[in-house]
Amino acid sequence: MRVVVVGAGMAGLTCALALRQHGVDVVVVEGGGRGGGRVRTVAKPFLGGQYVESGAEWVDTDHHRMRSLLDRFGMSLQGAGQEWTTIRRMLFRDGRLFGPAEISELDSHVHDDLSRYEECFERIAEGIADPAHPELHPQAAVHDDRTMADVARDADLGVLATLFAGRNSQGEFAAEQHEVSSLFVAQQRAQMTAHGVDGVVRAHRVEGGLRTLVEHLVSELGPELVALGELVTGVRWGDDGVEVVTDRRTLAADHVVLACSVVPLRSISFDPVLPAPLAAAVAELGYGTITKTALQFAERTWPDGYATTTLAAQRIYEPTVDQSGESGVLMAYSGGDGGRRLAERPEHERIRLVADDLRTMYGITAEPVGAFSRSWSTEPRYGGSYAAYGRGQVTAHWAVLRAPCGPVHVAGEHVATWTGYLEGAVESGESVAGRIVVGG
Repeated sequence: MRVVVVGAGMAGLTCALALRQHGVDVVVVEGGGRGGGRVRTVAKPFLGGQYVESGAEWVDTDHHRMRSLLDRFGMSLQGAGQEWTTIRRMLFRDGRLFGPAEISELDSHVHDDLSRYEECFERIAEGIADPAHPELHPQAAVHDDRTMADVARDADLGVLATLFAGRNSQGEFAAEQHEVSSLFVAQQRAQMTAHGVDGVVRAHRVEGGLRTLVEHLVSELGPELVALGELVTGVRWGDDGVEVVTDRRTLAADHVVLACSVVPLRSISFDPVLPAPLAAAVAELGYGTITKTALQFAERTWPDGYATTTLAAQRIYEPTVDQSGESGVLMAYSGGDGGRRLAERPEHERIRLVADDLRTMYGITAEPVGAFSRSWSTEPRYGGSYAAYGRGQVTAHWAVLRAPCGPVHVAGEHVATWTGYLEGAVESGESVAGRIVVGG
């Protein structure tokens, strides 16, 4: 049996490796010049051997597949991890930086407001018996027709809770609240509950950077099986298999795994055309926008911890907190409309704007010694940071994207139960490989 895997990101590599281990003849075709997809560790502009992730960054408490992969290659997690809460440690607002205690003093109801808001999604999640099938919720259509913004209005949030809820949507889903289905949010909450998470999630970075994991995967698979810089332009498919047409050659196979974002799939010619429901899912699936802007300074002169801000930077944290050296890097994580507005600017302007925000927030006077900014939405082979199912898209597209279409299979974080995570990319890659091996 022969399989062509399109995309050398985490989903494509793990799928190809699983297939290879079952004796399947595999070739991976990657349009870019490197493996990893939206995993990209950046070190070059920084001093002292420091590095940060310009794409996927976190491995959470309940990400068992990712932890297993790291163990397999003798890799480790950094530090004690970051505990996720809607309210970050600090808040910059009205020209002032407020600490944790001061946030409650600003608004004594903010925690109650946000708890009430989250409880709305938890109640919806109670109707999801299996997080892999949120479309089977008894009131799926009702909740899928509502967005996070609708839920927020029902929760009657105060001013400060509204700010945090909005920033949380921009950070967690890379989108504005009105762009995200409430059923999709409930599915994410149900997934955590199914894995025994009691509300406390610790997220870790990976020692040495995620690029090291990609290198291990490519090495174990065999670099000769990964064709870089080769664009897929067409797929001819039928009962007797597939032909994958690239800008270099035509590859005949029994199956093709489309392990890339659906955005580049919109430019591929399918013969025959994909069935209408699948074609609609490929054409319509929502993608969030994150612009990550990192600045290194020779000395760490800022307070420790995450900060939410009303400025363009949105969220500020230090990704080098567990790395040695006097220097350090501050990262601005800007999502949704703010991420899109930054993405419209050239890189040097994004860096300047974030530098101005850091001076305003932390009083930093030094110039950065290294910097970069990346927006995945402006890169045509990705088209966004990760999937964000919009209004009506769970009931319309969830099951369709996850089912095989003859010899055509879709893989990636967008078709996983852990949507939007590295864990989801690995989950989907392994799942599709298993389906192909069993089906023959």
